[in-house]
Amino acid sequence: MGWLLPALVVVLFALKPLGPVKDPDAFWHIVTGEHLQLTRQFVLEDPFGAATENTWILNQWLPELLMHWVHAAYGLPGVAWLLCLGSLLVGLAVLAVCRRGASPLVSALVLAVVFVAVSGSLSPRPQLVTFALTAATAGAWLLTRVDGRARWWLVPLTWLWACSHGMWFLGPVVGGVVTMGLVLEGRVSIREAGRLALVPILSVVAAALTPVGPTLFASPFQVGGVTALISEWQPPGVHDLGLLAALLLVLVVVLDQARRPAKEWTTVLLLLFALMMALSWARTVAVAAVILAPLAATAIQRLTRQGPVEGWTRREFTGVVVAGIASLATAAGLVGATAAHAGIGANGLDEALTRLPAGTVVCNDQVDGGWLMLEHPGLEPTMDTRVELYTVERIRAYLGFVAGAPGWQEYPVAVQCSHALLPREAAVVPKLEAAGWQLVEEASGHVLLRR
Repeated sequence: MGWLLPALVVVLFALKPLGPVKDPDAFWHIVTGEHLQLTRQFVLEDPFGAATENTWILNQWLPELLMHWVHAAYGLPGVAWLLCLGSLLVGLAVLAVCRRGASPLVSALVLAVVFVAVSGSLSPRPQLVTFALTAATAGAWLLTRVDGRARWWLVPLTWLWACSHGMWFLGPVVGGVVTMGLVLEGRVSIREAGRLALVPILSVVAAALTPVGPTLFASPFQVGGVTALISEWQPPGVHDLGLLAALLLVLVVVLDQARRPAKEWTTVLLLLFALMMALSWARTVAVAAVILAPLAATAIQRLTRQGPVEGWTRREFTGVVVAGIASLATAAGLVGATAAHAGIGANGLDEALTRLPAGTVVCNDQVDGGWLMLEHPGLEPTMDTRVELYTVERIRAYLGFVAGAPGWQEYPVAVQCSHALLPREAAVVPKLEAAGWQLVEEASGHVLLRR
């Protein structure tokens, strides 16, 4: 059954995300792609939010264009299917790098653990590109450890990555870590290490040559200013299942390294880097698992003494390909029913929102901001999950408003909203009603209030 197990785990990657589109970011990514197609602007002042204050840097424009094209052709079901495709590609990338150093059975086992680690992050967002390309980049550098060859194709790959997601810098960082490890292991001379280091250096140069230009380097600092207010940028909890899965991979690698007669510095440094990523932020647990996957696969192969690794057999390759195609076909047949409507948002208030005049400023729940941008483009939401566009003061004021904290009345005045679209259970709703805001309509667990 060993040859069949990788195919079965691949099916999990393809079909697990099946369902309605409910990631708040997915909606504004679609809107971004449409706006970019119309304006060709990559660095701009935000045209959608009523309370954004920072420059908008489109550092994920390539998948956003793809999401817009798919949505324009097939609606939300098309976007839901695109998620299944992206998730499948992540699984295939991890499987491919694991198979270089392990048998089909071991690779399937590691892939299943990685699935647990990344499953919470499998959503219709450009971060799927980072998961897949991190696996490909780590695998390429591990091959360099074996043959000493510089893989120059990583430079244009980084350019593509820099057009797709803000964490493109992981590629050059992995390259730098592996190069340092090769020097410590004595596998390359300082001169040879300098030649290998040109790959991550030129990769950074390539990132500066995207349509965004050198402004791309400023985007991480925008997010950095507000990370303390974003849940996914907080350390993961000790009971987080994804973190536990990543730590399991760490444990396997540590056990293998403890049995080595000499330290494999490349493995040790990659292990430490991945461990830092896993423990520091909830959002990067999936990245850590992807980096650890080939290390853990090789470790298990050696710990279980399975002998030399054979290449892909025709039966194994066919099984994976057939499983992937069948999964995508199944998803295509189901998305029309499972993803016909958005999984978030005040869908029951569509008609009431459509009646509002264009340009109406709406004090909304952050989760619904992207949904409003897509479904009701004439309205101006005051908060969404593009947190880098808001100042810390603005975000704190919003949080105080929805919580009904003292001074909440200042927020609607500051952002000049005439209506509020909020979950009925929001603490501020009864206070708004007590202050004279009138109920326009209520549905889908949301209320629409007018000042």
